[in-house]
Amino acid sequence: MRNFVNEVNTLKTTVIEGHVFDGKHLDALGRLLVQTTLRRYFWFDAIATELLEKPLPRKHRDLHLLIMIGLCAIETLNQPQHTSVNAAVETAKRLNKRWASSLTNATLRRYLRDREKIQNRVIDPVAVHNHPAWILDHLRADFPQESSAVILANNYPGPLSLRVNRLKQSRSAYLDRLKTAGLNAELSNLSPQGLYFENPVPISRLPGFQDGAVSIQDEGAQLAALLLDPQPGERILDACSAPGGKSCHLLELEPTIILTSTDIDPDRLEQVRDNFDRLGVNGEISCLDLGLDQPQLGTFDKILLDVPCSASGVIRRHPDIKLLRRATDLEGLIKKQGQFLTSVWDRLRPGGILLYATCSIFSDENEGVVSQFLQTREDAAILPLPEVGVPRAFGVQLLPTQNAHDGFYYALLIKASTGS
Repeated sequence: MRNFVNEVNTLKTTVIEGHVFDGKHLDALGRLLVQTTLRRYFWFDAIATELLEKPLPRKHRDLHLLIMIGLCAIETLNQPQHTSVNAAVETAKRLNKRWASSLTNATLRRYLRDREKIQNRVIDPVAVHNHPAWILDHLRADFPQESSAVILANNYPGPLSLRVNRLKQSRSAYLDRLKTAGLNAELSNLSPQGLYFENPVPISRLPGFQDGAVSIQDEGAQLAALLLDPQPGERILDACSAPGGKSCHLLELEPTIILTSTDIDPDRLEQVRDNFDRLGVNGEISCLDLGLDQPQLGTFDKILLDVPCSASGVIRRHPDIKLLRRATDLEGLIKKQGQFLTSVWDRLRPGGILLYATCSIFSDENEGVVSQFLQTREDAAILPLPEVGVPRAFGVQLLPTQNAHDGFYYALLIKASTGS
């Protein structure tokens, strides 16, 4: 009989120990269960609390998580509901808590009997919307008209989005390869190299993936290289580049650029090198902290600055963000974003262009940072961008959208020429 031991331990690692979700050791079904439980964490947590007559002691927090996974299995898996209950009961035994098997059984069967009544008792907005209060408050303050749609999009998995390597073939040619393989993809509206599937497709089924024909990248993320618009022979810096998707796209668009890709994490830079090798592109890779000035780099014609941020625009792909990120993190992130922008600006030649980018949808990290920078630098000016997403005072904001792109912010800045 299947059990949920691995799923409980993985969930425990994130929820109790505070580590980023890592599902490498789970099978496909296990990853689905844990990610869905994380995505709907606040709802399942509230239901489990309603079902239990009294809270479990802290040392038995894993049993609370087991009940949540059992609820998720009942609601999610295409199997008889009693099978999910039995798997949860077996898990209690395998967690060396045989005494809890009867509690687990009674709790989940009570849910099956009184599901509607129990669900109707849950009215806390945090549980109903499956977002912590501080994220709900930020969304409603920044996007009062769009917040409901963003919350809904965050509570469902994002589509599988692809970027066709135009050095290998055109998008239409790759679309034909997909059709030959029995796969039907949709065209991206944002990127001429973009395709997406509404339903998941295993990487192993993507024709030519290992040979560099295509990469996985959200269509909103593909905008970065397109907006920077690399031209032949330009010297370009991709700051904070790991895992390298944007660097690779820049090289696919214009292979003659002289690209330097940097990141502070050497392990993540290995992913950049792996992507370069798979796609057949070349660039310099350097492990550097660009929160500090790095004069040895020289100057660049263009810079892509994708700063560390709250990642609030990619919650649907990384639902553990809702549990691991705190409102108190924003102050430090905003300070770091300003430091990155200031130090990297010195690496931009006069007349050069910088694209400031985040995967955040919080205005304080986006136009707030850009606005503050513009107030302190007389040699910086904002450039117009195509009308996509939600207009902002500075730059453009993409919001997470069902069956479409994730949330990204972009602002394009130009450095005054010498003597201007």
